[in-house]
Amino acid sequence: MRSVSGVSIAWYDGLENYMSVAESSEPVLADFFTVRNWDFIRSIYSAIPCEDDVHLNECGFEFNETKVVLYTAEGKTEIAKYDFFILVSRLYDVLIEGANEEHHTVRYETWWQDFIENFFLLQERCKIEMLHHEEEIVTLTIVTQ
Repeated sequence: MRSVSGVSIAWYDGLENYMSVAESSEPVLADFFTVRNWDFIRSIYSAIPCEDDVHLNECGFEFNETKVVLYTAEGKTEIAKYDFFILVSRLYDVLIEGANEEHHTVRYETWWQDFIENFFLLQERCKIEMLHHEEEIVTLTIVTQ
């Protein structure tokens, strides 16, 4: 599985049609988290908290018990479910902040408020997953000592 510590996601305010640009040594992660249009976000945001798989043209993800398989035109990779939630939460935060700062018209579309609510649900999910992850580490430490 891939580590996500080296993934950076930033709002893109250039002339090209990007909402975010991601950088990673893993091409699939960089491609997946580089958002080229709002339709992509509109297609995935409600599926993630429910752990529903999403398959778009050349991009998508599948949930397994402890990991998520991501695929793009760059290929396929898998990351821990916890890391996927963290990255998606980071992406949503960048998109929301960028859209607000730029006074983007997407904020007035009918799905935007639901997207914001899903962002907050995802943040809570990340907190729960982090506690569960920390609990596993403590349990492993106690068992091995």
